[in-house]
Amino acid sequence: MFKYIAVAAAFAATPAFAQDSGAAKLSGLRVELRVGYETPTVSQGDVYKLGNSASIGGEAGFDIPLGKVTVGPFVNYDYASAKTCDTGTCLGSDGNLAAGGRIGFNVGSKGQVYGKLGYDRFRLKASLEGFSGVQNLDGVMGAIGYDHNITRNAYVGIEFDYADLGSFAGLNFQRRHVAVTAGYRF
Repeated sequence: MFKYIAVAAAFAATPAFAQDSGAAKLSGLRVELRVGYETPTVSQGDVYKLGNSASIGGEAGFDIPLGKVTVGPFVNYDYASAKTCDTGTCLGSDGNLAAGGRIGFNVGSKGQVYGKLGYDRFRLKASLEGFSGVQNLDGVMGAIGYDHNITRNAYVGIEFDYADLGSFAGLNFQRRHVAVTAGYRF
């Protein structure tokens, strides 16, 4: 008799397990691949582009749930090779590292709108008549984005980033970046 009760209880609980396992996961440890488009700029009164290029990178973060809001740290790296050259002198990007905090707001049961604020380290690459070097530019970055779960743990999204990288050699540097993301939450 006990066997029949156990089997009946298992079948009765199956729909609850199915609903729970199908709910989108919007918090926890996450890793993502980022493919984007970067345009570093300099300004000295007017704004000048240092070229533009595709970028590829990754991000890791941990989102802590607080009701319909998540908060947590992130770190990402994007590589792009945008550059501009004029009379043998070239300036461009040679990678970007960012770390900081993220706050997300759940939208429905599968989506999340988020904002980021953090530290940014941009590698500026310069070459002049056969000589080249890199300079790290440090600054503040911000981003807004949207993630949408396509399965319980997998998501896709879009993100818009901006970084103010301060002044170097009398020029103010900024980074503008947009990325399409695909990630997984554990």
